[in-house]
Amino acid sequence: MPDLDTPPLGVILTGGRATRLRPLSDGMPKSLIPLLNRPLIAYSMQMLLRAGITEVVVVVGGQDDRTGPATREAAPAGMTVHVAVQAEPRGSGDALLSAGSHLDGRYVVVAAVDTVLRGNEEGPGSLGDQVRSFLASGMDAWYVLHETDRPREMGIVVLDGERVVHLEEKPAEPRSSLALVGIWMVSPRAVERLRANPALSPRGEIELSGTLSVMHEEGYPMGGAEFRGDWLDTGTLSSLLATQRALLEVPALLAADASVEDCTLGPNVVVGAGARLRGCTLREVLVAPGTQLDGVVASHEVITADGTRTRV
Repeated sequence: MPDLDTPPLGVILTGGRATRLRPLSDGMPKSLIPLLNRPLIAYSMQMLLRAGITEVVVVVGGQDDRTGPATREAAPAGMTVHVAVQAEPRGSGDALLSAGSHLDGRYVVVAAVDTVLRGNEEGPGSLGDQVRSFLASGMDAWYVLHETDRPREMGIVVLDGERVVHLEEKPAEPRSSLALVGIWMVSPRAVERLRANPALSPRGEIELSGTLSVMHEEGYPMGGAEFRGDWLDTGTLSSLLATQRALLEVPALLAADASVEDCTLGPNVVVGAGARLRGCTLREVLVAPGTQLDGVVASHEVITADGTRTRV
C-alpha cells in the first residue's frame, strides 16, 4: 500500500533533443541551458523544494554525462538527488519509468526541466498547495494548469471544480483555456498502469500525457487546479529570452568572471561565465558562457560561444 506519510518523490525530466533551443543547445544538455547564469535544472529543484519535495530523481539522456554532476552541485540544501538514465529518447512516460525502483509505492511529482513557475509560492493554488490537494484527493493523477492564449497548441483540460472532465492535446475546438504547464502528479496505481500498459504515440514513444489521457477515458479519477502565478516557458529561444526579461531585476547581469570593456549593456542582457566583451552595444541579448565579442551591436539575439548570432 502507498504510504501517504512519505513525502512525494520528485522526478525531473531533462532529456529530449531541445531542437527549438538550437544553436544554444548544440553540445549542451537542455538542463544546463543558462537562465540568469544558473542552469535550468537549478530552477526545477528549487521549485520542487518549495513545494515540500526533498527527494528527486533527475532523468538524463543516454549520452548526457554532464547533467548528473551539475545537478548534485546545484542541489539546494535539504534535497536528496538521484540520477537515472533514459538510454534512448522514447518519450516522457518512458523517461519517468527510467526512475525504476525509486517509483515503487510512491506518489510522484513529475516536472519538465523547461517549466519555470514564479510567484504564488505558498498561497491557494501554489505548487505546494496542489501537491497537498492531490495527496488528499484520492485521485490517480493531477495536473498543474495555467491560462493560455494559444489553446490549440497545447494540452487543454476542462475542470468541474477540481475534477478533470475532459483532456485533449492540441484541440481543434478548445473547450477551455487551461493548459498543462509540464508538471504532472501521479499515484502509485497510475505508475503501475504506466508500467504495465503504456499508450504509444504515432512515433512509437511512451508519452506521459497520452497515457494519462487514455487512463482518464478508462475511468481513472484525475484532478487539477490553476496556478495563479507566472508560468514562464523556456522551451524556445524566444521564450527563454522573454523569461530572462521577466526575471531580470537589473539592466544587465554579468557572470563573476566575465570581462566587459567599453560596452553599453541593457536592458535585459545576461553575460555568461568566462565571456569576453569589448566595445559592444547589446540590448535584449543572452550571451552564452565562453563567448568572445568585439565591437558587436546586437538586439533581441542569443549569441553562442562560437559567435553564432540568432535573432529571436
